[in-house]
Amino acid sequence: MYIKENIEFKRDIPLNIEVQSINRYPFHWHKDIVEIILPINGSVEVTANFEKKLLNRGEFCFINNETIHSIRSSSKTIVVIFHIDLNYFEDEFRYIKQMFFRSKMYFECPIKKNKNIFLNVKENHIIKFRNLLISILSHILDKNNLSENLLESFSYQLVYLMVYEFNWIQFLKQNNKFISTTALDRYHRVVKYIQENYTEKITLDDIVSQEFVTKTYFSHFWKDISSYSFQERINYERVLKSEFLLFTDDTISEISKKCGFSDVKYFYKNFKRWYGCMPLEHRSRCIEYMKKGSDYINLEINDLEKIFNDYIENFFTLEFNFHEDSDISSLIETYIKLKYLQISDKQIHFNAPKYVILNPLSKSNCHLEKNDIIFNWNHIDLFVNICSDLGYILQIKLNCNDIEEESLYDIVDKFIFLSIQRYGMETLQKWSRNPCQCHITWCNYDCYG
Repeated sequence: MYIKENIEFKRDIPLNIEVQSINRYPFHWHKDIVEIILPINGSVEVTANFEKKLLNRGEFCFINNETIHSIRSSSKTIVVIFHIDLNYFEDEFRYIKQMFFRSKMYFECPIKKNKNIFLNVKENHIIKFRNLLISILSHILDKNNLSENLLESFSYQLVYLMVYEFNWIQFLKQNNKFISTTALDRYHRVVKYIQENYTEKITLDDIVSQEFVTKTYFSHFWKDISSYSFQERINYERVLKSEFLLFTDDTISEISKKCGFSDVKYFYKNFKRWYGCMPLEHRSRCIEYMKKGSDYINLEINDLEKIFNDYIENFFTLEFNFHEDSDISSLIETYIKLKYLQISDKQIHFNAPKYVILNPLSKSNCHLEKNDIIFNWNHIDLFVNICSDLGYILQIKLNCNDIEEESLYDIVDKFIFLSIQRYGMETLQKWSRNPCQCHITWCNYDCYG
């Protein structure tokens, strides 16, 4: 009943784009893929597991890895669908397949909302991500073909924003608390263990032995990072997996057992908690929908120039300011807009210096972990790549106000050494060849590399 839809990615490019006129798209799912749905001339209703989302023009949503979903509308809405190959990014984000991405809180959810949870992603994050999606489509509509290098670059930008601004676990943090990479990795590692062992009995002893921590430590860790108890998280995964078995010949008792529930009554209880109904009732609803058949048409992006230009006019903001101390969010947004202006040949004058300032010692670019400095290379990469793509000059600014003097030289040495390993000596020589290209501000003095 549920179709596993395979997506063919061209060569080694981890991004696939489809445009469809949809009245009714059947239930389906993808493995190791995140799908992004962007309606451009109407609204659609997206059913994803137990959620029903009304997605209006100007909005987008994520369909996460192995999520059963369908799309419908009453007016054959034109929808752009982006598929991202998660396998491509596993070296950089080891647990990306276990990450859960959202553009909003739950649309309809039977769980009481925690007052400490941020109910929405900041609007500027949504605008920035939508601008990037628009920029990608603009390149495709441009007369020149979208190069593989540029398509790969766009893919990385999408994933960076997803990981750092739309990762579900970020919604759960309280009081703007910083969640270290170590903590995030541990959380996703535990989720991976649950997903791989949900058919068996999972105990706290299993987890602490895998993580080499005490039960007390793990209990505090889990309570601090998640709004659900450990057992609730296990049952959540089991319920999601059970949906795949509802259209097999297995009885409800057999499905319950295969999904790791010790008693069928616990399966009923947890299924109703998330889906709002009993398993057989949910199956009947799905069968009724599938009996209506499919009703959608594949379209060519180049045939939608008029509709797409109208979408850009309504949802793409061209005004921007470029400040020396821009944070990574502002920098990405500016990059997207500059690229759009380049490809659309729009003659817009703006006051923007031809350089980008990077402070590798800022809180967004590094932090101390177990007395060791950890650099956020994902952010730093974007600064380096943006300068390369746009022909800007990269200036390195070291603000040492929060760094003890005896540690400063070791930290700078480490940054230079790791930069050489990451970008190569040729890139760093460009930084240091001209004083204007590598400007190091140290305390109240200016030092040049």
